[in-house]
Parts: sequence; C-alpha cells; structure tokens
Amino acid sequence: MEIRQLEEIKQSSSSTSMQEVYVKNKPAETRKPGRRNRKGFNSQKLRWCVQIAFFIVVLVIGWQFYTFVKYCEAGGKGFYLPRPPGVESFLPISALMGTKYFFGTGKINPIHPAGFVIFGTLLLTALFFKRGFCGWICPIGTVSEWEWRFGDWFLKKLPQRVSYVIRNVPTRFAAGLSLVFTPIIVLLILEVITMESFKFPLFRYLTPAYVLAMVLPFAIPRKIWPDKVNDILARAWKFSILAFFIQVIIIKMPIEQLEVLYTRAPFVRVADIKMLKFFMNMSGMALSVILTIFVISLINKNYWCRFFCPYGALLGIIGYVSPMRITRDTGKCIDCGKCTKACAMHILVEKKKHVLTHECVACYDCVNACPVNGALDMKLVGDRKKIHYALYAILLVGLYVAVTNTARATGHWYTKISDAEYILRVSELDNPKYMHKAGQFEME
Repeated sequence: MEIRQLEEIKQSSSSTSMQEVYVKNKPAETRKPGRRNRKGFNSQKLRWCVQIAFFIVVLVIGWQFYTFVKYCEAGGKGFYLPRPPGVESFLPISALMGTKYFFGTGKINPIHPAGFVIFGTLLLTALFFKRGFCGWICPIGTVSEWEWRFGDWFLKKLPQRVSYVIRNVPTRFAAGLSLVFTPIIVLLILEVITMESFKFPLFRYLTPAYVLAMVLPFAIPRKIWPDKVNDILARAWKFSILAFFIQVIIIKMPIEQLEVLYTRAPFVRVADIKMLKFFMNMSGMALSVILTIFVISLINKNYWCRFFCPYGALLGIIGYVSPMRITRDTGKCIDCGKCTKACAMHILVEKKKHVLTHECVACYDCVNACPVNGALDMKLVGDRKKIHYALYAILLVGLYVAVTNTARATGHWYTKISDAEYILRVSELDNPKYMHKAGQFEME
C-alpha cells in the first residue's frame, strides 16, 4: 500500500501547478481522529448568504438610483424615488478625495458624504478583520467568485494539461500588461513624464518594446521564468495604480483645491450621474475591457481582485496590522494540501504557520476545507483564541451597519444637493462644464 501511495504521489507531482495538492505519506490511522464535519451549514454557506444579501442591496440601490435619474430627466415628473446615498460607494476617487478632505479639515464633505463614510468603514474593517470586505461583502468579488466556481466546474472536465494552460494564460497576460504599464505609472508618480508626454511622437517608437513586454511571459520557458514570477508581476499592477492615486490625491492635492472642487466644480456635484451615464453609454473600448475581464474571470480565480483592484490592494496593506489571521497548527496538520487548493487567492496556506499576506480575504474556505479539527483556524495574534466564522461574520457586518447608521443619525449620510438642483443639472449635462480632461475640471 505504501509503494502504491508513493507511485501516485510521483505521478501527480509531475504535472501539478503551484496551487495543487502535495500529499505526504502519512498512515491513514492518523487522519481519522478529530475530522471536521463539513456537512450541513458551514462558513462557506454563511458567507454566500451574506454575499447574496449585500448583492441584493446593491441591485436595489442601482434600481433606485436609475429611477431617480429618470425622474430628474423628466423634469421632476413621474414616479419618484429618493436618491440612494449608497450609490456613492461606486465613486472610489471621490471617496479618496473625501478622506483627504476629512483629515485636512476635520469635516465630512457635504457633497458625497456617504462615499467617504463607506470608504472609511472599509478601512476600519481591514484594520480589524483583514480583507473581510472583499471576501464577504464586495459585489464585484461576489460576481467574480460565482464566475470562477462555474468555470472551475467546467475546467475539471478537461484534461489536466489543457486545464493548466487555460488557467495560466490569463496570469501571463496580466503579467505582460504589468510589464508595459507599471513602469509608465511609476514614471508618472516620479513626475519624469506627464499625461501630456503621451502626445510626443517618441512614444510611438516604443510600440515594439510594449509588444515585447507582452510576449515575454509567454515566450520564456517556465524553468527560466516560473509561474511565480508572472504572479508577482501581475499583482504589481494594482499596487502601482493605488500608489498613483495616493500620490495625486492624498499627497499632492491641496485642501484648498478640494474646497473649490466641492463648491464650484459641476462635474464633482453630479459625479454619480456621470458614472451611471458612463455604464449606460459605454464606449467600445470600455465595453471590451469589461467583457475581457468578465470572460477571463471564468477561468482564472478572482482575476480582477488579485491583479487589478487598487481597493483590494489598500485593504490588504492595512490588513497586515489586523489582530486576526489564519493559523496552522503544525502538530495537527497532515499536509494534505486541501487548504491551498481551496484558496481562491492562490496562497500556499499549507506552507505557512501564520497566513500573513495582503491577499487573504478571510473567506474561511481553507478552514472549511481542512479535514482535521484544530489544524487550521482563524485566531487572534498569539494563537490565543479561535474566531468562529459566525462570530467573524457578525462582527464584520455589525461594524459596517453600525458605522453607516451612525452616519445617518448624525446627518453625515445624505448629500446637501437638493432634488431641484439635480433636476436642473441633469437637464444640462451636455454642457462642457460637466466634462473633465485628465482630472482638470471647469468651474462655475
């Protein structure tokens, strides 16, 4: 029996990817005691319930906001629903501006206050509960998970080598994009170049270099350029984007400029409506990008979340100081590798005593997959106390609900823009003053 086990391990290890299972030759007797009972209600099912609940809330907010805009377009006639403040959660740049404004003045901006409150709440959740927002609440993360779970079901029916190639092409593509654009973003941050620099003919001659950068992750053999390199390069993209916005808004933008934007920039006052118009009248390029990410997310787990989301990058950095982390008991662990295989963020959980990484979204899937009781759990720093998934969900959602409802009660949730002003501004959205060019706004 032991010889057969070793042969199976050798056969499987010759064609496994970085994420697949590594099994050690341990007696079967040591695997039986203390096994988890994963049947019935578990962390995964509770998380899905929370995700679906928040996804429904987002759909209701979207429908309510669409109805409100249609009411404004009709000149204040027809079916009326008040503007939902929650729509401001889809204005991340405005939320970042609101954060700078708050720490510079001690006041919450009156134009998009809910956006700042929601953004601030997310920062708090990361501080205490790691990237729990990404794993339990975020609607984009929810859709992404539904996609890859469906794609995973399909890919398992294909030959292993074919499945491996299909799964890894998107990562190499993201690595190529990062090789092209991350250096450009870094040069923008260092102010070596500006947005105007792209108009110079010199950039046209760099096209062959861009093509070469895109091809490199595909052309170089894996022994020289392993998958881990592609993964690191691909993840660098979201951090460079985050650094760019922090430099432009948090570091360089004066508080006085924010005051002017909130009081005199028409675009800022209707940023939520402009966002809706963008999605309802997308350009061919924007639609192509969104569809590409959507399709790739079917075959590559959490593609947007792992490689492109600057929100997730920021929450991951803050999550480093969270008092909670997944902890592996090396004495109880049987090295079955099921935790690593279950991780949608491609973390090698089986190799770590403490999962201290910016990628962990605290989804509990690795804990749920572990077959041995007490071998893997979410714990407080110091391994002192186990955090049950139900308690984690209550604390995470409770903090979100408590902060947002406090903002409502204290008058920091609803915008100061009246319905009458919205009706007026919607009627003149085609006016050039509601446009912006590379972050430059017209004033009134």
